[in-house]
Amino acid sequence: MASDISICSAALMLLGDTPIASLDENTKRATMCRTIYTQAVEDVLRLHPWNCLVTQVVLAPETTAPAFGYTAQFARPGDWLRTITVGDDNSGYADYLFVGNKIQANLSTLKLTYLARKEVSEWDSHLVNVITCRMAADLAYPVTKSGTMVDLRIRAYAMALKTAKAVDGQENQPEQIQDSPLIAVRG
Repeated sequence: MASDISICSAALMLLGDTPIASLDENTKRATMCRTIYTQAVEDVLRLHPWNCLVTQVVLAPETTAPAFGYTAQFARPGDWLRTITVGDDNSGYADYLFVGNKIQANLSTLKLTYLARKEVSEWDSHLVNVITCRMAADLAYPVTKSGTMVDLRIRAYAMALKTAKAVDGQENQPEQIQDSPLIAVRG
């Protein structure tokens, strides 16, 4: 089962270095991992609507209405990473606006599909591999001082990301083309 430490250790081993036992170690390798890991993970998780991170909630409005523009505002979930859809009907789309950490809309309840921060143990194996490759790319120069290794690890990260996105995207049914006024006009 993957963990923050196993991902960082695997990235270090891809670079020919030794693994770490803890992110709290008083070593240069652990300090580099601790410094880079959170931002690298955040970047990768927001890149694609990873199926293992998709979460759906129905939000109730807050008691305080927005100053203007919309009739209600909703608190963005604390584990929110990226919005996929906001809607109140089957189309999954509604008129809304993000203002700070609030979602404003003219709705009595808000259906939100979003990417949530989840534990590493809940991630798909392809996502774990992508983050491992990203960490190896980010650590390549500080660990090896080799431009060639940096290029190699960046290419490996790009390939892992491309593969993971393709596999993840094929797990859901294909989107159906719906009737639309634009299609009807074309005959």
